[in-house]
Amino acid sequence: MYLTRRFWICLLASFLPALACESGLADEPVSFRTMTWNIWHGGREDGEKIGPQRVVDIIKRSGADIVAMQETYGSGEWISEQLGFHFHPRGTNVSIHSRYPVLEDISVFEEFKCVGALLELPGNRKLAFYSIWLPYDSEIWMEGTRDVNDLDAMKAACDTSRKSLEKMWALIQQRLSDAKYAGVPIVIAGDFNSMSHLDYIAPFQDQFDGVVIDWPTSHILSDAGFQDAYRQAHPEVNRQDDRTWTPRFPEQQQDRIDFIYYRGSQLELRDAAVIDEHAQGFPSDHAAVVSDFVMANPTPNQKLRLVTYNIKHGLGNDGRVDLDRTAALLNNLHADFIALQEVDNQVKRSGKIDQAQALGKSLNMHAAFGSFMDYQGGEYGLGLLSKHPIVASQEIRLPTGNEPRVALACQIQLPDQREIMVVNLHFDWVEDDKFRFQQAQELASYLNSLTMPYVLMGDFNDQLQSRTLDLLSRGSLAAVKPKQDRFTFSSTAPTKEIDFIFAAPEKAWQLKFSRVLNGKLTSDHRPVLAVVELNP
Repeated sequence: MYLTRRFWICLLASFLPALACESGLADEPVSFRTMTWNIWHGGREDGEKIGPQRVVDIIKRSGADIVAMQETYGSGEWISEQLGFHFHPRGTNVSIHSRYPVLEDISVFEEFKCVGALLELPGNRKLAFYSIWLPYDSEIWMEGTRDVNDLDAMKAACDTSRKSLEKMWALIQQRLSDAKYAGVPIVIAGDFNSMSHLDYIAPFQDQFDGVVIDWPTSHILSDAGFQDAYRQAHPEVNRQDDRTWTPRFPEQQQDRIDFIYYRGSQLELRDAAVIDEHAQGFPSDHAAVVSDFVMANPTPNQKLRLVTYNIKHGLGNDGRVDLDRTAALLNNLHADFIALQEVDNQVKRSGKIDQAQALGKSLNMHAAFGSFMDYQGGEYGLGLLSKHPIVASQEIRLPTGNEPRVALACQIQLPDQREIMVVNLHFDWVEDDKFRFQQAQELASYLNSLTMPYVLMGDFNDQLQSRTLDLLSRGSLAAVKPKQDRFTFSSTAPTKEIDFIFAAPEKAWQLKFSRVLNGKLTSDHRPVLAVVELNP
């Protein structure tokens, strides 16, 4: 007997999930947004109904897919119902609200302080997600409660948060030690009631009343390989813009005490932001923090984080040369390669420091320098920092324009033993592109002679569709920036896109994403970040 057409259609439909996996549909990356928010007494400070409704409004408007909530206090179930989310509470304080199904409770520690859920994202991907709240010992945020001359007392005020997180993290590791959780990314988000060691640092101490503190609580997850999502997306410290405590009480100490930490090779951070506004009044004393992620399946490709940054020899827009500030910004980017322009080597104006080597030492990266010319008793030129060994470096002498110019080419050995060339440039800056195009022609000749994949980064001092960019981008993968935020100069009032990243040959590379980052104080250029993959 012949089987009917209807039978075959029904049979095919029953196997669609498996066919989707085999056809590669399940391999498509998944984008999602996380939020952490202490909503303050269930969000009811401004009214039993009005407050929680404003909480719902803000979460909806944010586009968050997963929310780590603190001070849920009886509002959580209603909030999740309004959002159409799954609600996963534990105790009265912490809860998780998720657009995605909860597969398993993975909570640890005290129920008031920690709730965990194994979530199922599209494509059968799994995410271990925790909402946490940490206590503090004494008040140091209200007016008159902080003694900046007693740093031990300040650290002691937040020490119980460290103790709680140490125990909590140990239990999370134990809970996820089973082989079935191997490779599952982890997000730990919440109200930490402590500041970050990435914020209270010497280059930005004037923002913190001259105080420098190595806060221990934030070290626990950072030292375990977690990334601070907000600080990675906003690498330059700005106390007022960054603060999550407190939009309701501006007279109090303004600090960043709410965090989203993430770990896992499948996760790639795209952006992060603080939310602290509502048209009818913000309902909480904590701002919310959101982070955008993309999760992809593991691949055999070599993933590389690339940064190009004109550092202006460490001269900030406040008129102060501070290479430690430059290092702090770059450290937050966790790059594999950093192309630096306007770098000094033993130059008087910048303190007779070998800036490339100093930055390399600070970031624990290999360093190379290429000299344009002698200047003030030293040399002025380019620097390249690499997480991976530099096999060889070479200065490619370019035609002299208004100043001498070279390109710095470094042969790099990757962890899989393949080698690539990373090339850094800084072209002539005057409006007439005669010299600039001559320099581009000379460099193009060198690049065309290469027999290995290469990355080209730098300050091109020219814009898209110019003959300089057309020549050097030919046959390359361009790290295209978001249209709404593509300008790289100046850092304080961006109007020009003149800093670029390319990878060639095009078929050897894949672009995951690219963006321009803010650094309004550290230099007159904005850093450019691109994440690329080198195909097997």
